[in-house]
Amino acid sequence: MATSLKNWKTVNMGFGICVYCVVVRIDVLEERLNVNVEGGKKMAGLIKGIKSVLIPDVHINDKGYAKVYEPVKKFIADFKPDKIYLMGDFADCCSLSHWNLQKRRKMEGLRHKKEVANVEKEIKYLAKYCDEIVWLEGNHEDWLNQYLDKNPEMEGLIEYSELIDFEKYNIKWVPLNTLHKVGHLFLTHGMYINDHHAKKHLQKLGCNICYCHTHIPQTYGMNMKMQEPFKATCLGCLCDFKAPYLKGKEGNWINGFAVLYVAKNGEFNLYPVDVINKRFYWNDKRYD
Repeated sequence: MATSLKNWKTVNMGFGICVYCVVVRIDVLEERLNVNVEGGKKMAGLIKGIKSVLIPDVHINDKGYAKVYEPVKKFIADFKPDKIYLMGDFADCCSLSHWNLQKRRKMEGLRHKKEVANVEKEIKYLAKYCDEIVWLEGNHEDWLNQYLDKNPEMEGLIEYSELIDFEKYNIKWVPLNTLHKVGHLFLTHGMYINDHHAKKHLQKLGCNICYCHTHIPQTYGMNMKMQEPFKATCLGCLCDFKAPYLKGKEGNWINGFAVLYVAKNGEFNLYPVDVINKRFYWNDKRYD
């Protein structure tokens, strides 16, 4: 494949917790990975670009959501982002969990319909304050696909796109493990779990990447002499630390979300925000 210098541009941004920006060869990535490129009139028509909120791992179930998500909702109402990215596992899909389908006591009383109603209620809220919702499929939403693999007669009856009006709420669905390109940054739910998952994502994907999935914030950057600087950033989660499957064990999860600014030329700044004791501070205001 011929490489044209016109396809490359070096950008060096960053201060404090804010990050980095570099153009990667999208034509190369498209050959090797499942890549979804965002753009259109909204991106191209704004001189100052767009502002977005990235919401990781809320795990809404038939009982609702964790209280730590409440201050983020209040922030969104004030911030009014152009777009909201649900970074995967927005829904818990607990009633269809392949881990527990044969464990009748664990599954007793769980109802997919009730969970979907709770999810739609929150989507309706978010849609009031943004122009578009981009929902990246997480491994928990993928449990629904795994259920359909074993129960194909249910296809067309239980999918989120069948039970929630995506067009009404202007929802764009991004399949699991797709790299969703926003300016010079790529978003995905998360592909790897280990002690050094940010490093693993960066080494495997080779681009500026933001993900979640592990519930443990982490960053890893590389700035090699013969390459351009790029970085992997993992966000925290917006769910309870005491997940039932931990059976009382302590996890090392950290709550958080992120704000993303993307300029018309693709340059971006990513601001991860930790939520400590169910509260955080932004622009001289406390949210709890």
